[in-house]
Amino acid sequence: MGEKKSDKCEICGRNLIYTIKQEEYKELNCEFCGKIFNSNVYCEDGHYICDACHSKGPIEIIEKICSETKIKDPFELADTIMKHPNFKVYGPEHHVLTPAVIITALKNNDIKKPDGTEITLFDIKEAIRRASKIPGGWCGFYGSCGAGMGSGVAISIFTGATPSKNYPRTLANQITSRSLNKIADNLEHCCKRSVRLSIFETLKFLKETFQIELDYNYKNCIFSDKNDRCEKEKCPIF
Repeated sequence: MGEKKSDKCEICGRNLIYTIKQEEYKELNCEFCGKIFNSNVYCEDGHYICDACHSKGPIEIIEKICSETKIKDPFELADTIMKHPNFKVYGPEHHVLTPAVIITALKNNDIKKPDGTEITLFDIKEAIRRASKIPGGWCGFYGSCGAGMGSGVAISIFTGATPSKNYPRTLANQITSRSLNKIADNLEHCCKRSVRLSIFETLKFLKETFQIELDYNYKNCIFSDKNDRCEKEKCPIF
């Protein structure tokens, strides 16, 4: 018989440790909700995912993490969510992710809306609700990537745009247009890249339009090994 393969950590790919000895149990923070658990299952590097987070679907994951996190960097927050084992390489959950992390980052940085009001949990949930209506495949079938449209959702909520508010509505359409222009790059479609490009363009837009500048750490993509269609060096976020 061959050697039994170890189960792998869904965060880093290293071996999982299972123990039945009380002294080997560890107090660990869940990588997603941040709560502390006493667990006998964890990875060699100490990563841990609680049962509640492990069983959630993508939209639930976005709402739960964005509702509870204190992360201020939208790229760090997006990567944290996309690392969840139930978050797929491709899919319409990325349409929701873009506005959710932008609005959450603004909230966690104590940024006020242009009218002076605070960003609330309702705004995060509203971003999720609106973007959840954008179907998968929109990029190819309708010429409008859902992640790029998500940047418009974020600015719409931030400015309080409605169809009858000329300037806020214009801003929401401007940022969608800018994000889509970056996404239209003649490369293999990639939801991770579309999210990154949309967030980056929105941060530039916020700085130019509202003099809002968020601190962030723009790291290289960490998902290329999970995508067999990755463009590698051709991709601007590789």
